[in-house]
Amino acid sequence: MSNSTSRFSPFNISSDDERRYVEQIMLDVKKRGDEALLDYTSRPKPFDNVKLSKDRLMVGQDELEESEKYLSNDVKKAILFMMSRIRKVVGLQMRMLSPKMLNEGGLKYFMRFYPLEKIGILVPGGRAMYVSTIVMAAYPAVLVGVKEIQVLTPPRKDGSVNPAILYAAKLMGLRRVFRCNMVAGVGALTFGTETIPRVEKIIGPGNKFVTLAKMIANSYGVSIDVPAGPSELVVLADSSADPKSVALDLAAQAEHSPDSFIALITDSKDLAELVERIFGEISKKYSLKTRINIYLVKSIEEGLEKCNLLAPEHISLQVKNPTKLFNRITTAGTVFLGGSSPPAVGDYVSGSNHILPTGGYARVRGGVTILDYLRIVSYQYFSPKYLKKTARYIETLSRAEGLPLHGISIESRIKEKIIL
Repeated sequence: MSNSTSRFSPFNISSDDERRYVEQIMLDVKKRGDEALLDYTSRPKPFDNVKLSKDRLMVGQDELEESEKYLSNDVKKAILFMMSRIRKVVGLQMRMLSPKMLNEGGLKYFMRFYPLEKIGILVPGGRAMYVSTIVMAAYPAVLVGVKEIQVLTPPRKDGSVNPAILYAAKLMGLRRVFRCNMVAGVGALTFGTETIPRVEKIIGPGNKFVTLAKMIANSYGVSIDVPAGPSELVVLADSSADPKSVALDLAAQAEHSPDSFIALITDSKDLAELVERIFGEISKKYSLKTRINIYLVKSIEEGLEKCNLLAPEHISLQVKNPTKLFNRITTAGTVFLGGSSPPAVGDYVSGSNHILPTGGYARVRGGVTILDYLRIVSYQYFSPKYLKKTARYIETLSRAEGLPLHGISIESRIKEKIIL
């Protein structure tokens, strides 16, 4: 058991050597285009070890159309249900952005929201098939009207793409799906290649190196949603919590990657020991490689402080009366309230987006919402009366800042003669 939080260093997810390594790959894609994409996709682990021809980078329309025949009706129904929940939440978010105007004393101010033009969606592969991610990342974009959506996902060993991902893409009307190495793919979205166009924004989770590639893309003028990956879960629990449920929630997040950060914070030594034992049994059965971090605290109050310090992607609040404590957790991607609210529901069917900040970035923002697919333009109107009312303040401030023409540009509209 540990009482250290040193594992978390917000905004510092990589070494300088790792950054240079990833940037070198991306710049090679800038230089060699599709040739580099195929090269990195073909390289052995930690790359994809899949050889593709250039004409197979983009998934063919026949593959999209045929995808559903490889899926059970249960899987197709589950995908449709997940989409229905996202529509509900996106609808709520859209209503919250309904236009309003400030109209006061000759000043009119209002905003309008417009969808982005070109985005890239990252759908991880590797240990799991993330059909949920393509829906979480792409469906809000479709619903708000993003015009061009490029989807990137790693190929399977035989060069194919999981049919569930393709079926979801087909349902959403997405026709541009590419299979390639994801780090190199972020380079393609950043700079453009012969096959994959440059985009305005990259959205979607990934491992440490994909997340780093996104942050590098941002430095080259391509916006990103949020550093998202590897996965993180902190469970804050007291003696009332069910140790099996706590252990299962932690193990479920550990399924994502050996690099996942999972932690139990508790004031109960008995609970900590039980969770640690059960988690060990689950890990052995399911071959999990992730280490559990357990922090014993003197009180739940102290545990709340530690949760905010860690600023993780997910927090599960498994304590008595969680609704009385939830507003004490102010730094997290998302918070699940009570033992009947397992994080796995949020991964799939709550309608809330499961693309959430990791590595301490919950200190500065939350998870993906429709705002990540929109640009905001503000509009302003001033009546002649408002100009007269405010001219003296503008003149005073502009001269104080050494910018006299700001004030003169106002005076010229309200006085008959201005001496420049």
